[in-house]
Amino acid sequence: MPSPRPLRTIVAVGLLSFAAFAAITAAADPAAEDAAKAEVQQFIDRYFRSWSNQDMERYGLCFMPQAAIQLIDDAGQLHTMPLAPFLRSQQDAHRQAANRMTETPQSVAIRFDANLAHALVYWKLVDGGRTEYGYDHFTLMKSDGKWRIANLVFYTTPAPKAK
Repeated sequence: MPSPRPLRTIVAVGLLSFAAFAAITAAADPAAEDAAKAEVQQFIDRYFRSWSNQDMERYGLCFMPQAAIQLIDDAGQLHTMPLAPFLRSQQDAHRQAANRMTETPQSVAIRFDANLAHALVYWKLVDGGRTEYGYDHFTLMKSDGKWRIANLVFYTTPAPKAK
């Protein structure tokens, strides 16, 4: 009697091939990707709006509890902060500002990898007569059906050249 092992191998390979095909097909569904990008864009808009409105409670909800926040300073040094001290620093910055600060996304690029979304946001911060520009690099994950920040790396850049 022939061994059932080769048949099991063929069935297993077939099932894995079907699963891979289904995953590739689902990932390539333009409507699903457009919907996911719209969700991430809404998240990005909410993130910047809550910060600009000084709503630190809502701003804090944009992050996973164990999120890592990283700043690359002007000297190129990387500084990593846990969430709670970072949120306090943002609240303190608003309290100490002579003017109401607003930060708005100027451009957003979104891509997806497996269970994560990545958003690269070029932003503009206005603080009275002072204007800063920079980038936020977000790694987002879904938690309870909502996108939240797992990691944020941010830094400032020189102002764009006038055209």
